[in-house]
Amino acid sequence: MIVGVTGGIGAGKSRVCEVFARGGAYVIEADEVGRAAVDDPGVLRSLAETFGRGILDENGVLIRRELGRRAFVSTETRDRLNAIVWPTLVEKLKDRARSALAQRAERPVVIDAALILEWGDHHELCDILVVVTAPETVRIQRAMERKGLSEAEVRERMACQLPESDKVEAADFVIENARSAAELESVALSVWRQIVKSVRKETSGKSPD
Repeated sequence: MIVGVTGGIGAGKSRVCEVFARGGAYVIEADEVGRAAVDDPGVLRSLAETFGRGILDENGVLIRRELGRRAFVSTETRDRLNAIVWPTLVEKLKDRARSALAQRAERPVVIDAALILEWGDHHELCDILVVVTAPETVRIQRAMERKGLSEAEVRERMACQLPESDKVEAADFVIENARSAAELESVALSVWRQIVKSVRKETSGKSPD
């Protein structure tokens, strides 16, 4: 079973994934896979054709900061970046998940990704979707403190993501992260136990080949 965990910036999805990992999940971080995706030769070539050779150094290595400077100047340029990177990113995530399940089919795989819903049909990637939420003011404050961003920068990133209400509507489980770390862990553990129970039920109900 593949479990997607998502939520807007500052919601606390990665902390929920840490709880799931302690419960036995194999966690795949989309940010890590995304860094590998932009280094794919085909992706790198398309990025250079779209945003200019100036995003590469003299050895042909991506200058990530320069790519960001050119790609995030407008919605149009950001969409061009996403159209190039996302297909490869999603395929790499699927490959990592399949590999993990092939090794231990009974162990749920968790994909920690802020943009699961933005990528398209999340049902192609995840069996279960967990959405982590928090009030906007709380999310802004957390992101400013933990990521060193200004309020304007946080709001810009929020504007690039689906509204939280849309994420909640698509969710199988919703975890509200508005109080203490201890309360978040308690709720996350409860959700994880339900997920593990459903995995065991599905596994035990399968007929032998």
